[in-house]
Amino acid sequence: MTCSSLYGKASLKDLDQDLEFLGSCSLFPEVYLSAELLDCIAEEDISRMVKWREEGRGLTFHAPFADLAPGGFDPRVLEITRLRFSQVMELARMVQPRQIVFHPGFDEFRFAFREELWLENSLKVWGELLEAASRVNTRVCLENVFDTRPDHLAKLREKLGKDLGFCLDTGHFLLFSQVTLTHWLDAFSDGLLELHLHDNDGLQDLHQPVGEGAFDFKSLCCEVEARGLEPVVVLEHHSREETKRSLFNFQRLLEERCPDDGSHP
Repeated sequence: MTCSSLYGKASLKDLDQDLEFLGSCSLFPEVYLSAELLDCIAEEDISRMVKWREEGRGLTFHAPFADLAPGGFDPRVLEITRLRFSQVMELARMVQPRQIVFHPGFDEFRFAFREELWLENSLKVWGELLEAASRVNTRVCLENVFDTRPDHLAKLREKLGKDLGFCLDTGHFLLFSQVTLTHWLDAFSDGLLELHLHDNDGLQDLHQPVGEGAFDFKSLCCEVEARGLEPVVVLEHHSREETKRSLFNFQRLLEERCPDDGSHP
């Protein structure tokens, strides 16, 4: 697997410090946009991100997700969901991020194990978002969260078109997936635009550094390489120390060669 650029987690709350840290590690930022900070984002933070982009450096966004329900039933909840997504796209118009990660808002228990309910309810929201993204020249990526399989996400892309992309989150896969990694990669296909790399023990979403938990990163790298995909790679951790350890571990992993016969460990 080749990786021309790596990203790390940043937040609006500590933007200057996060950009300085990530820059010192030769990482680009994926900026998390919390709902409360979207309501009062400082002009200097917008200018800082615009300057970063104008210097030709990579930057992505992670949209807010807490309490939002793009496939929800309550019209008031959908109203606030659309408001937050609209705020994200207005900021994207100014900053021009490469792409934006959104949580799809599906889990089997909330939707009574009926994927078609989520699909029907969310089509309009995601369709509107894709139209807005095309106007500001960015991409939309849906991330697996509580999803046990990728089929409903693939069906959404079939209905909305190939402008919709995906982000595969390794920690969420390890916790919730009931199908193989190959199944996910086959379903996402050329729509795989981003990877969120973090590890855990299979029980809690610990966001541990790459290689310090139970996820098989070697298999992931080899499968992505075999498909000729070059997604954005984000090291998604809760501390700078964990990010540095993960960067070291992942760079060592990239130095290892995949089997020539197409098999994976």
